[in-house]
Amino acid sequence: MESLLMTVGSGWVSGIRPYFMVFLLGLAGRIFDLDQVPQVLERWDVIIITGILLLVDFAADKIAYFDSFWDQLNTVIRPVAGAAIGFLLGGETSTTDAIVMALLGGATAFGAHVTKATARAAVNVSPEPVSNMVVSGIEDVSALVMGALVLVLPILAAVVAIVLIALGMYLVYRIHRAYRNLKERLRKARARRAPVGPDEVGAA
Repeated sequence: MESLLMTVGSGWVSGIRPYFMVFLLGLAGRIFDLDQVPQVLERWDVIIITGILLLVDFAADKIAYFDSFWDQLNTVIRPVAGAAIGFLLGGETSTTDAIVMALLGGATAFGAHVTKATARAAVNVSPEPVSNMVVSGIEDVSALVMGALVLVLPILAAVVAIVLIALGMYLVYRIHRAYRNLKERLRKARARRAPVGPDEVGAA
């Protein structure tokens, strides 16, 4: 059960900061000798590589507009990271559990990724240049707190992850609906400003 709860929590973090989640699990497992952390994540080469990648991820996510491009690049990486962590956590018990947790971790990471990518795309069109940095900072803090909860209180991490995914999906729905409404208003405004042709004038 603990592995299942850790999969949900780590899946959410992977959808936001995948390299950080792998790095945190590996480092915590090596330092504190945590039994629930798969040994493959505790290898120094894995820790060093993911440490470098999380710094790149941290920097790229702070650049307005480039962050949306970065999100697109990570559309596959984040769910795969969540699935890989789930598979490794489930692999400690059985192959069936590993597959189930891989699917769960991947789905959770994808849900968090969709929310992040959609929200950041909406923020990038806002006129305030600081909005991108603020939102990115909030994501950093959220990933850090959730990552710590995955290790210390996995049940709380899982509950919070589920709530955040539900709220995130609602936010995505609202953003897409607002975008569709804006496109419709713009279309109607252009139609009203369209010049009247000579045929239409004669008919009038």
